[in-house]
Amino acid sequence: MIEEMEALMQHWGAQHCQVGDGGGLGSPMATIMQYGGCAPRGTPGSRDLMMSAGGGMDHASSEVAAAVAQLERQSEKGAQLALLARNRYLVQPPMTVREQMRLLLLAEDADRTYRNWVHRLHQQVQLIITVRSATTRGLDRRSGALETNLTRVSTSKRARVC
Repeated sequence: MIEEMEALMQHWGAQHCQVGDGGGLGSPMATIMQYGGCAPRGTPGSRDLMMSAGGGMDHASSEVAAAVAQLERQSEKGAQLALLARNRYLVQPPMTVREQMRLLLLAEDADRTYRNWVHRLHQQVQLIITVRSATTRGLDRRSGALETNLTRVSTSKRARVC
């Protein structure tokens, strides 16, 4: 088990339970349609738009959710790891380890196998998040280096035009 990933995935589960999967603020057109014009001003209530109006999960939690969804689409084994992630972190009240093992079709006495599955889940989610963050920073997926095209380098000197 990777402790940092365990904490991140527990945070994902807490965020999911608090605000759910969906989220987002309403569009201006939806507001116009709802109120038949501009929304009333000075309405009483909380001004915490992000949580009370369905702002959704924070960035870290949404990255974990995207990683689990991508893991599920990868293969049959990935789908089983995604099932483990949802049963381990999203279900309230939390499922026992025995119940999780039963859903994964593991034997009752396969504690070591279960821990290996959790470790593999953490490794896969960490890898997917790392790749996703590298591509958003402009890094190449394979090498991790900045994208450059150095395949055609000329050794001849250029003539200067003044």
